[in-house]
Amino acid sequence: MISQQTDLEFVRRIQNAIDMLPSPIFIKDGGGRYIACNRAFESYIGVPRAKLCGSTVYDIAPAELAAIYEKADLELMDKGGTQSYEANVRYADGTYHDVVFFKSVFYNAEGKTDGISGVILDITERKRMESELAQAARLDFLTGALNLRTFYDLANQQFTSFKRTGEEFSLLMIDLDYFKEINDTLGHEAGDDALRKFVQTAKANLREQDIFARTGGDEFRLLLPGTPESGAMLLAERIREEVNQVRIGTPNGSIALSMSTGLCSSLPDDHSIDCIVRRADVALYRAKAAGRNTVKAHGHIDCKYHPDVKTDSVNV
Repeated sequence: MISQQTDLEFVRRIQNAIDMLPSPIFIKDGGGRYIACNRAFESYIGVPRAKLCGSTVYDIAPAELAAIYEKADLELMDKGGTQSYEANVRYADGTYHDVVFFKSVFYNAEGKTDGISGVILDITERKRMESELAQAARLDFLTGALNLRTFYDLANQQFTSFKRTGEEFSLLMIDLDYFKEINDTLGHEAGDDALRKFVQTAKANLREQDIFARTGGDEFRLLLPGTPESGAMLLAERIREEVNQVRIGTPNGSIALSMSTGLCSSLPDDHSIDCIVRRADVALYRAKAAGRNTVKAHGHIDCKYHPDVKTDSVNV
């Protein structure tokens, strides 16, 4: 009797100890049923301990998550030792969190696997920060367009797909006209505003799959998957016309934006994305030589003349 009371007191002390820990802790028997947990686990899952004990993961978690937990438990009990992996947990409030499971088997007096003990570490905030950092590394900080490195990563993927499937794509090289004069005359704040408003205008016309990047001071590239040169020309003209409606105003004056664009489509004998970039760059040079505020295609498709940009208070 004394021994039994001592054992019960020991169990109570262990339970009190793990109840003080902030991380969710659980214990399962060899059949995968919960036999113990701490208060943090009760709070996270939203199931009281009395109801939890004797339950399986399918009783407390969505089926798609329970299947992941069960598969990991079976592998751990088969191999022994310890285990860690990332997964999701649905909390008591219905929200899903990113977590890391740390699990270990424990053994009975005969040395056979008797169950699993585990700890859950919430990494939702860490994942959010990692995602934000990864996103920031992909974007131009001023405009929110993709940066040059990301452009090449995605453009090379698109080129590989083109060589495999033959589905053509088009590339636009875009420069804002007279951008240096905007900076010099109206100030760099106005120049930054011009870049942001141009990107906002262009993005409003793009699809989710389009690859739009700022590749220099006032230089941009727009890759259009599955789009022939004729379709790219129509889009470029629509963006150009909308950009012409954008005005940048400051106490020093105001100016209407315009853009020069060179475009081309992929060809079967292209051996890299740079081949296409070079052709689009040649077309951009032609657009500038034609007076700016125009779109020129490297192939036979060409747009008509468009009047140059007009300004109010500033002669640029």
